[in-house]
Amino acid sequence: MKLIQVILTLLFTSGGLHATGWNDYSLDIGDGYMVFRANSMDVCIGQAGGSIILYPQDYAEVGPVVAYEVKNEYILTKNAGRIPRNLFEGDTFENVDYGKEWYFVIPKATDEPLGPYAKADFLDVLKEKGIQNVDWVEPKNPNFWTPLFGSLMFIAIAIPILAIKYFYISIPMVALLVWGIIRLLKKRKQNKAAHTNPLPAE
Repeated sequence: MKLIQVILTLLFTSGGLHATGWNDYSLDIGDGYMVFRANSMDVCIGQAGGSIILYPQDYAEVGPVVAYEVKNEYILTKNAGRIPRNLFEGDTFENVDYGKEWYFVIPKATDEPLGPYAKADFLDVLKEKGIQNVDWVEPKNPNFWTPLFGSLMFIAIAIPILAIKYFYISIPMVALLVWGIIRLLKKRKQNKAAHTNPLPAE
């Protein structure tokens, strides 16, 4: 029972670290446009000056930007959906629904989003506007170390507690930490390589 309480406490602590902004960022995508991430639900498109152009929660059932493509005259976005959380009566919070996809076309001439479109309608719009070879880019935190530092801070708190009272758990946790860091570093190298080679067209 005490073990369960310790694990739950650490999990809530981890959630607090995420909530304080370790994973939030502003990503320059070129031509004076940015991807802004305020939390997992609020991933938006805006201008370098800070004004928001595409705020997904202005649209029913539309969730955060999960991919983008910058063209000469347009910015294209792929968005997840969002659904009510419904954990209790009167719960007004929502969760990201990655099972749904919505699409937007933002003309640079007006900065007024067109959409949201279902995939079939989006493909029709691309054809109508002569837009070809969409190479989606997943928005990533440009500061690799900030979220990693947050995770390491949590682990630094968790491991001594578990090592003292539950030493048999600390060993696999250390192994998992080492494996996770190696995996993150490999993924970072892959992301750098992906920027030099275009992603497959959808």
